[in-house]
Amino acid sequence: MKLPLDRYDRLPEALAGISAREIRSVFPNPSLVFIAGEDPQPLFISTLLHGNELTSFSVLQHLERACRQSPPPRSLIIFVGNVGATEAGVRHLDDTPDFNRIWANGHSPWHELAGDVMAEARGAGLFASIDIHNNTGDNPLYGCVNALRPADLQLAAMFAPVGVYYLNPPTTQSIAFSRICPAITVECGKTGNTDGIDAAIRLVEGAMRLKAFDPAPPGPDALKVYHTVGRVLIPENVSFGFGEAGVQLVLREDLEAKNFRPMPAGADWADTELSGMPLSVVDEHGNDLTDEFFCRDGRALKLVQDVVPSMITRNKEVIRQDCLGYLMRPI
Repeated sequence: MKLPLDRYDRLPEALAGISAREIRSVFPNPSLVFIAGEDPQPLFISTLLHGNELTSFSVLQHLERACRQSPPPRSLIIFVGNVGATEAGVRHLDDTPDFNRIWANGHSPWHELAGDVMAEARGAGLFASIDIHNNTGDNPLYGCVNALRPADLQLAAMFAPVGVYYLNPPTTQSIAFSRICPAITVECGKTGNTDGIDAAIRLVEGAMRLKAFDPAPPGPDALKVYHTVGRVLIPENVSFGFGEAGVQLVLREDLEAKNFRPMPAGADWADTELSGMPLSVVDEHGNDLTDEFFCRDGRALKLVQDVVPSMITRNKEVIRQDCLGYLMRPI
């Protein structure tokens, strides 16, 4: 089965008057929008890979208004991703994969779709790539990079003073695009966060106006960078909750509030009635790192080493679909 990938030479004016859940009235299918700008080397913008993360929809509306008035300072290629999930208001539909997990290691129609997008992007000789996301936990605005190159770090510093270097999971859009151009994922806080919307628009506008990247990386005052070293997973057969009784794994109630805050070795993480270890930590290759980060002390699960959590969420659906969160160290 070949999935449709529609192509446009402008953003439809009808974008201005619709809600995100009406997206298929203007983009019935995943789409690529090519907009000619003053500088022909294009900036790639990835939007709506997750259907319930809507800052990128606000950026689409902003770009439609701006490009209607005059050509952008740099050509744009815009990918409008999971329109079906956006229409439904969910991260992804039950019968489709996560659109930010299809950019490597697969042979499904969705992986083929991502491959077609990559082929178009590679042939265009991109200036840079920006993938716009929200998250469900209590996190600051931050930019994610997959290569510690000056250009990628400059993009991150243009968005926020906090950056994260990650290689896990290895199937994301920004990891794929980092192999062909400077690439960044921006995490714009929770959906509807106006600071996140404003920061994403400023980044896109700044990248369109940028003539070239600095040969030197931004200094530590401009960007504090963390390295993601592990992804925390909870097995499907383990019931869990935050502070409440009646579940097998009782995570500490304030865990989400620990995002981007150092937690020392020995800190409590959870309490469990189960034997063994009812969660796991994996790296980008799927290697099990659990014993490097957690140990049992009676019923308590404790940290083995100092870490900085990120993207911890209380949203149980997201935890089941993706993960509990990530463990980082400062660079």
